[in-house]
Amino acid sequence: MGIKEIAEIAGVSKTTVSLALNGHKGISLATRRKIIEIAHQQNYRVPSDRIVPVPNKGTIIFARLYRHGLLLNSDQNPFIIDYIDGINSVVQQSDYSFEILDYHMENPQLFIETMKKRQPAGIIVLGTELYPSQIEQLNTLSSPYIVMDTYFDEIPCDYVNMSNISVVYRIVEYLKDLNHRTIFMVTSSIPSGNILMRERGFIHAAERAALPFDEKSLIRVKPGFQGAYEGMKSFLQSGRALPDGLFCYNDVAAFGVIKALKEQGIKVPQDISIVGFDNLPMSTMMEPHLSTVKVPNSQIGKTAAEKLIEKIGQKKENNPTVTLISGQLMKRDSVTRR
Repeated sequence: MGIKEIAEIAGVSKTTVSLALNGHKGISLATRRKIIEIAHQQNYRVPSDRIVPVPNKGTIIFARLYRHGLLLNSDQNPFIIDYIDGINSVVQQSDYSFEILDYHMENPQLFIETMKKRQPAGIIVLGTELYPSQIEQLNTLSSPYIVMDTYFDEIPCDYVNMSNISVVYRIVEYLKDLNHRTIFMVTSSIPSGNILMRERGFIHAAERAALPFDEKSLIRVKPGFQGAYEGMKSFLQSGRALPDGLFCYNDVAAFGVIKALKEQGIKVPQDISIVGFDNLPMSTMMEPHLSTVKVPNSQIGKTAAEKLIEKIGQKKENNPTVTLISGQLMKRDSVTRR
């Protein structure tokens, strides 16, 4: 029994279930009580139940570490909930308790000291917004840990992440096969490990496909829907020619880009093709339905938990490993042949 099944029984979204089980605001008291009751009936270990002594091997903490909150925000809740569902399914089967911790990384050392005091059995770090230097500081943790949803070549660490570069190669090849001669990327002015990897994949794929590319092929916008919308408006006002296709670093950015294009009478996909990344639920509800990348979030979460539990059981230190899991290109209506 996971978050998805509880949501189906309660007749609510997975986001609502996660908010209720983790004590967050935004839902009614009646709905919260209903969800918690269902969770207890189905033997789902509610995070708040951790104060009740239960025989287990210890606690595994899923630490959502925020730096600025521009990438880890409410738009990404459906995405993160699938991570949680995957992690929780493994943790319960392995007789550990599970806790979710939100922490702002203004002072990384304070987080590390907090973990040293609590001494969890293991920590899964959601590192989406972290700088390489902050990832490097984690090596002073006294508990075994895994970092997920980011990856930096230069920082040795145990990572589990999506295979950004290989999927972006697939996007560029897909657009080129449909006769797109010019392809730009809408990227974030505030990068993360994943965004940097997508940029790298885009540059390499464009070179491999012999497509025209220079620094102007990267349209840098502020994070989020509004940032992408304003950034695309500025691009259009600059008078620069539109490419045949745009790859947006995530779906939320794609939604903002499409709004700006539509306001200027530019049709998607007739005038320009758009591809996003993340396969958020809204991607199949908007018009046109957005071509995007479906990330195997639950599988990534499960893999991170499995690798952490294996690491907990090791009696000696081993070399750090990197596990990259590929996503699926979802071909929809926002792309057409040129």
